[in-house]
Amino acid sequence: MTTSEPRWTEQDRGEALALALYRERPCPCGCGNPAELTLIPEEAGPQWVVEETTCTARLALLEAQRGVREKRGPNALDAGLWSVRPRKR
Repeated sequence: MTTSEPRWTEQDRGEALALALYRERPCPCGCGNPAELTLIPEEAGPQWVVEETTCTARLALLEAQRGVREKRGPNALDAGLWSVRPRKR
C-alpha cells in the first residue's frame, strides 16, 4: 500500500471554502442576489425582473407594531423584542 501527501492541506481547503463563500456573498443592500452580479456597472450586468410577494409573517408583525404604536406612542417599539411564528393548528 502506497501513501502520499494529500493534494489539499487543511489551509488549502479553508481558503477554497472562503473563496467560494466570498463569491456567493449576498449583495449588501439586502436584495438577496449574489454581489458579483449586482455590484457591477449596469450596462455589464444582467437585466432584472422585479416581482412582488407579500410575506404574511412580516405583514402580521407590522400590523401588531402599528397597534402598539397607536396605543402606547411612537417610542413604544424602541425596547420591544419581536418574533413571528406560525400559529399552532
